Amino acid sequence: MSAKYIQMKEVVSEFLDQYDKSVGDFDKFWIIGFRGLESMHFNVTAEPKTIRIPLDANDTVALPDDYVQWVKIGLLNMNGEVSTLRINNALTTYKDNNPDRLSFLTPDIQDSWLSNLAGMPFLNYYINGGYAPMWGIAGGLIQYGECRVDEKNNVIIFSPNYQYQDVLLEYISCPTKDGDYMVDRRFREPLIAFMEWKAKVNTEQNYYARMIEARRTIKPVHLQTVNEVIRENEKFCLKS
Repeated sequence: MSAKYIQMKEVVSEFLDQYDKSVGDFDKFWIIGFRGLESMHFNVTAEPKTIRIPLDANDTVALPDDYVQWVKIGLLNMNGEVSTLRINNALTTYKDNNPDRLSFLTPDIQDSWLSNLAGMPFLNYYINGGYAPMWGIAGGLIQYGECRVDEKNNVIIFSPNYQYQDVLLEYISCPTKDGDYMVDRRFREPLIAFMEWKAKVNTEQNYYARMIEARRTIKPVHLQTVNEVIRENEKFCLKS
């Protein structure tokens, strides 16, 4: 077990011992501590959970039961990195929970005006004997597909031309009430401060002060990272 983590029940027990509470108070402060954990979990040090999900026949995937917020949606490349998909919120959520969703996506418009560049006004670029409009058209990025997260219906929807059978999802999960649930050790003081606040033995200001301290501890500045950023952004050029 990593020294970075401590059991949630141990943190609650430390609070009870500090204020001479009885064992009978354990369940009450477990619930209070869990509420504090939820608040801090999403604001300070939540670590993404990564899963691979196969697509359903209608080109959607159901979000996990413990899903709270997505971090990355994509595919693995040869370097073991996540190549993210383009988030396209123009994709319709129409019939996205229907098994025959794709059959309802029959296009009403067969061709968009952007697909015929020669017919557009302001022809300002000449190449290979023809003109084409270039100003205002984005260069674009390499994309491996498009998707949209429909949180209302608890699914991720993909465009009909998505070419892969599954997708990699990194997301923030909701902690559950579990006797073995582990908490980042740097959470301990703000979590105890949250229980103190709710038990009216300390102030709300003390809780937020402990939160700020924890955030600074959890996200330290590493000189190695700073040096890498400086080297990567250094330019070799003529100086006047």
